[in-house]
Amino acid sequence: MKKYLLSTVLIFALISCNSDNDNSIDVQPSLINKWSLETWKYNNNNQSLTSCDKQGYIKFNSNGTFERKDYYNNNGSCEIEGNDNGTYAYDSTNNKITLNYTDVNDGPQTEVLNNVSFTNTKLNYTWDEDNNGSDEHFLEFLKN
Repeated sequence: MKKYLLSTVLIFALISCNSDNDNSIDVQPSLINKWSLETWKYNNNNQSLTSCDKQGYIKFNSNGTFERKDYYNNNGSCEIEGNDNGTYAYDSTNNKITLNYTDVNDGPQTEVLNNVSFTNTKLNYTWDEDNNGSDEHFLEFLKN
């Protein structure tokens, strides 16, 4: 009976390992988390972030989906400025994350996060907002 139980456990372990390997999304376990905005630089200039701004976050899920929310201070009231949900792909060779989502006003969007680096506690990336070939934004997030 013990041999049968051990064999069954090993078979399930092998099956679960094989299904992970079939996944085409490059997922890094330390990337999968909710990350809160901590620092933002625009054209190498530090932007002053309020506690409202710092409610902004990006959350990467293990199934290849993401959620991102941005907040702004509207006369003392903290309100959502952006609310994006979609899919992502992490390219570990080029240190990029490609986000695909639908913007309420602008329709389908593809956004590439460049120079992605992360540890167990911190996520950094740059972003070329105007697609001129130069990353204007640097963002740093801390793990929740």
